[in-house]
Order: sequence, then C-alpha cells, then structure tokens
Amino acid sequence: MPVFVVGANFRSAPLELLERLAVDAERRPKALAGLLDLEHVHEAVVVSTCNRVEVYAAISRFHGAAGDVRRFLADLGGLALEELADHLYDYYEERAVRHLFAVAAGVDSMVVGEAQILGQVREAFQAAQAERSVGPVLSALFTRAIKVGRRARSETGIGAGMASTVTVGLRVAAGQLDGLAGRRALLVGAGGLARLAGRALREAGVAELVVANRTPAAGAALARELGGRAVPLDMVADELAAADLLIAATAGSTPTVTATTVAAALARRGPAAPGSPAGPLVLLDLGVPRDVEPEVRRLPGVVLADLDALRAVLETDEGPRREVERVRALIAQETTAYLGGQREARLVPTIQALRTRAERVRQQELAKASARLAGLDERQRAAVEAVTRGLVNKLLHDPMVRGKTLAARPDGDLYVAALRELYGLDPGPGDDDRR
Repeated sequence: MPVFVVGANFRSAPLELLERLAVDAERRPKALAGLLDLEHVHEAVVVSTCNRVEVYAAISRFHGAAGDVRRFLADLGGLALEELADHLYDYYEERAVRHLFAVAAGVDSMVVGEAQILGQVREAFQAAQAERSVGPVLSALFTRAIKVGRRARSETGIGAGMASTVTVGLRVAAGQLDGLAGRRALLVGAGGLARLAGRALREAGVAELVVANRTPAAGAALARELGGRAVPLDMVADELAAADLLIAATAGSTPTVTATTVAAALARRGPAAPGSPAGPLVLLDLGVPRDVEPEVRRLPGVVLADLDALRAVLETDEGPRREVERVRALIAQETTAYLGGQREARLVPTIQALRTRAERVRQQELAKASARLAGLDERQRAAVEAVTRGLVNKLLHDPMVRGKTLAARPDGDLYVAALRELYGLDPGPGDDDRR
C-alpha cells in the first residue's frame, strides 16, 4: 500500500495559515478518526509543530486520497480549498519517504538541525498508535524515520549548531537588549518548549526568572526546577511591567498575552518609575497558534519576535551547509534501502500464491495418475512425492530468486505484476496503487 503525504510548512504557508491548521493533542484523536473515515485512507499520522502540519497516509488510490486529504485539511482550518491549495505540497511513495526522513533528521526545519523535531515525529507516531490509526505500512515507515533521525545526529554534526527556534529567538532578544545576562525574564507556559526556553535563559545568565501558567501547579513545578518563582496567569501585566523579556510558549488556541495586557504593563514602566527596565520590552512568541496578539507590535517601545520574524532572520543564516549535505547523502542511502526492502516484501504474497498454485497443480497431476500409481508401496509413493515436490521447487527457484532482485528495483512493482500475470495469479494488493 503506497505512502502519501500532504502538508504545509514554514516555506509554503504564512504563520496565519499554519496556526489555523495546527492540530494540538486535544484535536488529534478526532483528526485521526476523520482521516480514517476517508474512503482511500487506511492508515494516518498527523505531524503538527510550530513550523508544519503534515498528514502521512497509507492509501489505496492516489487521486482519490489526494483530493480527500486536501479537503480534510481545508475543513480542519475552516478554509475553502482554493484558499489553501497554493500553500499545500504533496509527495508520493519515494518522495514521501525521503521527505519524512529529512523532517526527522532536522534538515527540513526552519532551524536546520533543531533538537525538537525528532521527538515531535516520535510523539506523532505514538499518538497515532494510541488511536490505532497506524498499521504495518506507517509503522514500518515511522520506525525507520526515527532511526534515520538518530543516525543523522550521531554520525554527522547536524545538531551541533543552532538547537532550536528557542535558540534563535534568544539570539534576537539578546541583540535587542545588548545581552541577556542580568535581565529579568517572564516565561508564559510550562510545557516542553517553555522548559527548554527557561533552561536557555538560565544558561544565558538572566538575573530573575518568573513563570506564569494557566495551571498553577505546573507553573510552580517548572519555577522550582529553573530556580525562579511562579505567579498566576492573571499577574502577567504586573510582572511584565518590570521585565525585559517575555517568552510565550503555551498550547492555547487563542493568544494568552493581549495588546491590552502589554499596554497596561507599558503604562507602569515609564522612565521615572522605580526599577523601570532600560531598553525595549522584547516579546518572543513561540506559539502556533500565536500566544501574543500581533497588534502588540504597534505599541511604542515593544519588539515582537514571532515565528515569521525568526524565519526572516534564518533566511540570512548560512547554517551548517557541509553537515546538511552529509545528512542528505545518508537520507538518500536510507531511502533506497527502505524502499528496496518494502518492494521485496511486496513480492512475498506473490511467492506464497505461486507456491500454492504449483502445489495445487502437483496434487492435481498426482490425482490424475492415481490409478497408475495404485500398485506402489509406501516407500515408492514417498519417492514419487519427493521427486515431484523437488521438481516443482527447482522450477520455482530461479523465478523467485530473480523476482526478489527485480522487486527491489524502483520499477519492481511492474515485475511483481508481470509474475502474477504470467502464472495467472490473482491481482496483488498493490497492483492498482500506482500513481
């Protein structure tokens, strides 16, 4: 059964569209169930990160599935298909496999070699397993992709440079504030991304770190881990008045930090106010959907860096070009090996059918000769059985060995189909799947 991917990422779509398509943990079960309801989709995994939303599917027919999944994504974002069409890409079979391997290895990320993407691919796969939306096709593919991601990080230096969008965002913030050491930082959120940001802030030498979170217990736990203090979410305006930097990284579906909140904080941080921070108020929004209202950037004295702004920074960054080439060579090698193995595996049902057919013919011929063989004793009957079985095995040996070699080629499905046609076998499970 062929593999197919439809998606949008930071290259193909603006942030406004990506946030409308985003599938968080709460929406994912319903999304996966909806995909399995589509006529031509038999397995599904949804990979949704701050930089991409992609649907991976095992399908029965390309054209039917392509239209179904595209319409599914449009409905998911509350969009007309025409609004979305120009921002979507789709890959089939080899290109789909190569694309997933590149995603897992970190070379298709906004930040090349980012640390989070492999874990996000693994999480998407595990979520699909929990919802029973994956079977043998996508299980094999995602298991291999995770191994490719690990190989890329252990055998190349792809992860040795910029680790994540957090790192790039803090680099932008440090440039605006003439460094982060001694600064006051407010962290909104307490999930994995917020934890990563908090650790990076501590390593950068911030003097004070405050955590505000919708769930007080989770915020308090992260504050203790980072050596900071926790406050309720409704105290963001109070804390922002004394902060140099805010990092918003929640999983909310609507902005957590509003323009009204920021304006209230700015009103209390005038130059005459005791302890008022020097320099601009920098807001780093790492959320998809957004955690900070875009209107905030119109306020005087505020610098808002969201993922669109970080994308502009990264477009001027050369990145680890040599390591990217090494990883792409590894991906090419892994893609060839994986697809060869999958094509060879597709021959197994044909070989089984061929053996069954040959054995049936052998038994039929022995039955026809039963009258002439009636006088044979047990020893003689065993000899006839061994000779006929051996003859069948010898006749099948070369077609099966050669078939395995041919099946591993890029056009291997044609040879499998030819073998079934020559021997009059039933149509194979993938004979109508080709694009």
